[in-house]
Amino acid sequence: MDSNMVSPEPRKDIVATQSAALSNAVEKTVRVDSGYTPLSNKTRRIQRAESDKRFSLRKHFLESQQSDPNGYERIIGQSDLMSINFLERGQRAAKAVCRINVPDDGSAWYGTGFLVGPHLLVTNHHVLSDADEASQCEAEFDYEYDGDGALRQAVRFNLRPHEIFFTDAELDVTFVAVTHYSDKDVPLDRYGWLPLIPVPGKVVDGEWVTIIQHPGGQAKQIAIRASQILTLDKADLGIDLDRFLHYSTDTEPGSSGSPVFNDQWQVLAVHHKAVPAPAKPGAPAGKTKWLANEGIRVSAIFKLLERQRFTHPHAGLILDRLDRSLGMSPLVRAEVLNDSSLEADHAPLELSRWVGVTGYDPAFLNLRIDLSTIYAPALAKGLLAPLLDGSGHELAYHHFTSVVHAKRKFPLITAVNIDGNKLVPPGARRNTWRRDARMADDYQPNGDFYEKGKGTDRVQFSRGHQVRFLDPCWSATTGDLAESQASGEDTFHYTNAAPQVQTYNDVDWGNLEDYLLNKAQEDQKRLTIFTGPIYRDDDPFYGKSRTGGPWQIPLSYWKIAVLQKTPDRVAAAAFIVGQTQYVKALYEAKAFSGLRPYTVDEMRSRHIQTTIPAIEQETGLDFSTLRPFDAQGTLESTRQTRWIVDVGDIVI
Repeated sequence: MDSNMVSPEPRKDIVATQSAALSNAVEKTVRVDSGYTPLSNKTRRIQRAESDKRFSLRKHFLESQQSDPNGYERIIGQSDLMSINFLERGQRAAKAVCRINVPDDGSAWYGTGFLVGPHLLVTNHHVLSDADEASQCEAEFDYEYDGDGALRQAVRFNLRPHEIFFTDAELDVTFVAVTHYSDKDVPLDRYGWLPLIPVPGKVVDGEWVTIIQHPGGQAKQIAIRASQILTLDKADLGIDLDRFLHYSTDTEPGSSGSPVFNDQWQVLAVHHKAVPAPAKPGAPAGKTKWLANEGIRVSAIFKLLERQRFTHPHAGLILDRLDRSLGMSPLVRAEVLNDSSLEADHAPLELSRWVGVTGYDPAFLNLRIDLSTIYAPALAKGLLAPLLDGSGHELAYHHFTSVVHAKRKFPLITAVNIDGNKLVPPGARRNTWRRDARMADDYQPNGDFYEKGKGTDRVQFSRGHQVRFLDPCWSATTGDLAESQASGEDTFHYTNAAPQVQTYNDVDWGNLEDYLLNKAQEDQKRLTIFTGPIYRDDDPFYGKSRTGGPWQIPLSYWKIAVLQKTPDRVAAAAFIVGQTQYVKALYEAKAFSGLRPYTVDEMRSRHIQTTIPAIEQETGLDFSTLRPFDAQGTLESTRQTRWIVDVGDIVI
């Protein structure tokens, strides 16, 4: 023994065996049996987990220290201890798992599925591949042994593919609606559901997972923490590892469609197949040896649905129900009731109309905020639509400016100045939309994009103001109604509109805008607001048959408000509204804890107040001038992204 080594102090909570033979036998077993993890391997796993790019994200999905004191230690392999409620919550999760009975020429074969939202079930494509087959199948719940070892009678529910049916062979996933009541009038709501969290990062390399399943069509069983996540080398695999998860859990035929859980009982993947050992050349054919299993990542399933939201008739319905499963209100599509409700298109205004109109004023507040600095990163990437006269990229209107995204053809950013001391009511709103003659039509949609009769699409959008009608309606000359009306008229340009697919155009988004305008008006203060869509590469397409189509539709919108709080001090607040499940900042918000979603009231608005750096990360814009004044980002808290239940929650 090295004389420099200090013998560790004996643990007082352990009574050690005095049998050398037993110690030797255990040591030998640990060395040869891969089911045991020696201390040296645990150390390596800790290092591997902490170097995993998802590790910092995974920590945000853990429960509080009080609820699960060993959660952090488990994900790095330092401890296998967990709160006793793990078992109770697992039993609750298991209620949503069912056996799928598929009739086949007088007999039947089986798969597994589970509820993921109100009357919505998910399984594999190879279990349910078409709607006609699904209409003959049953979802059987409670087919399991009770605490006394007696087999419960299955509770059977019919499937409703005519209501919802969506399948994809490549990803091997199927969604189907389920009847509200069983053949014995048992309500399906009794079984709850397993909400799917669409953001990635719920698991790290080496972490234990659990599967609840109906192997071989048998009664419900569980492979509890019997598998570890495998991180594979992408080279030459021919598999998209961003779509599939690999692990080594015991499963059998019939387990297809089972949920794969982490230790917080959050669904990581939908199990779908096993990975066999490679065949050795010249070796005799024998029983297949299985090395691992593969599941479809939840994040990949959401991406598939989002891509087809506006092209597959049921993809949007499924996303609505998945939103509801998290306590979020469904995405409501705008509908055109009759031709009279259409907002008319008018001819572009004459170029002379813009003489002397300077648009957004960067020196409007005591802090100078140059618009060109904000969009400079986008300009460097060639993303800005130019003006026809070659003068730049900024479309100046009365008290606001719009910069258009050249590829997406909607505004990249709008900036408006609001003087709360000089607001002038503009009178009745005139719903007349037009293109701007200062920019080529190639960079602007028109009514063809929005009007229902102009395409074969199933979805109808409303024209969503980025700078809303009332915000620029003020006059430098007190009481100048003409200037106020011109400002309001300017907002009805397609260069100031983006497609709204949610009720927040009038309700959720409008409530936030009302609050900000009132903040300026009641306190007679100045306010500058920057607004725009969040453009993502995987935004869904729409309008293939429409002029200028197809178009990619942004599903989230951002807003940064800068308020002149005192003559020499400003404050800024950043917001995101829309399909916020794709906002990375929500990792901090912990929108989900265990199996308990937020209540409907807590999450119905889908507003979050976040930080300016979070907006920069989502948009690629540069708001560095405003970072020091970020009301949310300067809070001394790690939770800098928060849901806004009502306007009283806003910090500015």
